[in-house]
Amino acid sequence: MTISPRTPVIIGVGQITDHPSPTATYAERPEPLDLMVSALERALEDAHATGAVLAALEEIVAIGSFTWKTADPALLVAERLGATHVTTRLTPTGGNIPQKLVHESSRRILRGEANLIAVVGSEAMHASSLARREGGRPTWVTQGPEVASPALVEEDRIPFTAEEYGNGLTQPVEVYPLFENARRARLGWSITQQRERLGQLWANFASVAATNPYAWITSNPDATTIATPAPANRMVSFPYTKMLVANLPVDMGAAYIIASYETAVALGVPRERMVFPQAGADATDHWFVSDRPQLDDSPAMRAIWSQLQSFGVTSESLAHVDLYSCFPTVVQTACDVIGIDAFSTTRIPTLTGGLTFGGGPGNNYVTHSIAAMVDRLRAHPGDHGLVTGLGWFSTKHAWGTYSTTPPETPFQHASVQDIVDALPQCPRRQEDGAVTVESYTVVHGRDGSATHAVVAARHSDGARVWSKTSDPATMETFELTETIGLAGHVRNGEFFF
Repeated sequence: MTISPRTPVIIGVGQITDHPSPTATYAERPEPLDLMVSALERALEDAHATGAVLAALEEIVAIGSFTWKTADPALLVAERLGATHVTTRLTPTGGNIPQKLVHESSRRILRGEANLIAVVGSEAMHASSLARREGGRPTWVTQGPEVASPALVEEDRIPFTAEEYGNGLTQPVEVYPLFENARRARLGWSITQQRERLGQLWANFASVAATNPYAWITSNPDATTIATPAPANRMVSFPYTKMLVANLPVDMGAAYIIASYETAVALGVPRERMVFPQAGADATDHWFVSDRPQLDDSPAMRAIWSQLQSFGVTSESLAHVDLYSCFPTVVQTACDVIGIDAFSTTRIPTLTGGLTFGGGPGNNYVTHSIAAMVDRLRAHPGDHGLVTGLGWFSTKHAWGTYSTTPPETPFQHASVQDIVDALPQCPRRQEDGAVTVESYTVVHGRDGSATHAVVAARHSDGARVWSKTSDPATMETFELTETIGLAGHVRNGEFFF
C-alpha cells in the first residue's frame, strides 16, 4: 500500500509517573516542568530519532495545568530542551483536549500547514499537597510579566450557571453523582445494587492498573473495598467514595509527537514505531447541565459514535478501548453508546486503569491514554483502538481511533456540533414550589460526615429547579432510600420532603 506523504502519524510517546516514598517531603518531589521535560524526552527517544526529531520540531503545545500557573509553559520546556526555534501554544481546561489536538494536528498536517508537533503536559498535585501540609506553597519556576501567554487552543468558558454554582455545583465531584443517581433510578437498581455495580466496574479498572507500569495505584482493591465507605475511603459525594472518583494528587507527565508520514520517514523514524490516527469526531453537549433534558445521557457521545460509524468504525473492530473515566457514570454512558458491556471482565474499557487507579493528572490524562494506546497497538500490529476524552461536566467530547495500519482514506474527521445544538433544551425556572425529585447527591466533608445535599428537581411543567439542604434527616433519607420521583417542596431555595 502506498502511503500518502501528508498522512498524519504518531511517532513517539512518553510517560513518567514519579511515585513518592512514604516519607517523601516537598523538596524531594519533581516540579511540573521537570515532569513535562522528562515526558517529552521519552517521546523523542521513543521515536528512535531523538536528535533529528528535536531539531525539526515546529511546535510544542502545553496542556494547561491545574496547579502550575505560568505564562507559557511550553516555552520553558522548549528552552530546557534547547528547541527555542519552536512555536508554543497553551490549552484551557478540558480532559478532551489531548485527543482534540490529535484531530486538529492531523488536519493541519493533511493541509500542509504543519509537519511535526509535540503535545506535552503534567501535574504535580501530590507535590503541591505536600507543600501545603508542610505549611508552605510550591516554589516552582514561573515566568515574569515580560513573557506573554500564547493564544489558547480554544476558548475557556465558565462551566456553570449562577443558579448551579449557588446551589453547590462547583466541582465535578458534586455534579457527576447527579448523573449516576439518575442512571440508577432509570435502570431500576436499588441503592445496594448500585453500590455493588460501581464496585465491580472500578475493580475491573483497578485490575488493569495493577499491570500498568505508569499507574499511580497498583494495589488492585476488590469491589467491596472500593465501594464501601471506610476511614481510608470516605464517602465524597453519594454514591461515590474516594476510590470511585478521579485521583488528582499525582505527579505524572505524558507527551506524544505527531508528524506527517514524509517527515517521519525523512527523520529516520522506523516504520514499526508509527501509529496512524484513523478517524475522529468532536462535539459539546449543551454547555450547562441545567439545559440537558436527561442528566444521565450524552447526545454528543451518540452523535460522535454515529459519525465514527459512518467512517466505518464498529464496536467489533475495536480490539482496544480507553474510555475517559473520571467517574463511573461516564464509562457506563460511553459503553451504552458503543454497545459494549461496561461491566465485562473480559473486555475492560481501559488501558491505564482509569483516572482513579491509573491516575488523574488534570487535563492531561488523555495524553497518557494516547501513549498507552500507541504502545498497545505497536504490540498488536493491525489492531484498531479507540481513545475518548471528556471535559468539564461530561460537556466537551473528543473520540478518535488508531491503528498501525495506515488508513485507506486519509484521516477522517467531523464536528457534529450542529446535530447536538439542534436538540431541545430542558426548560429551567429557579422558583419555589411543589417539585418532583429528579436526582441529587449528598456531599461529605473530609471527616466523612454529610455537609449538604444538592437536589435537581422538576416543577409540574417540567422546568428544572436547583435546591439544597443541610437537614440531617433529609440527607440520611437520600442515602438510604430511593427518593428520585418523590414529591418535595422548594422554599427559599431549600429542599424539603
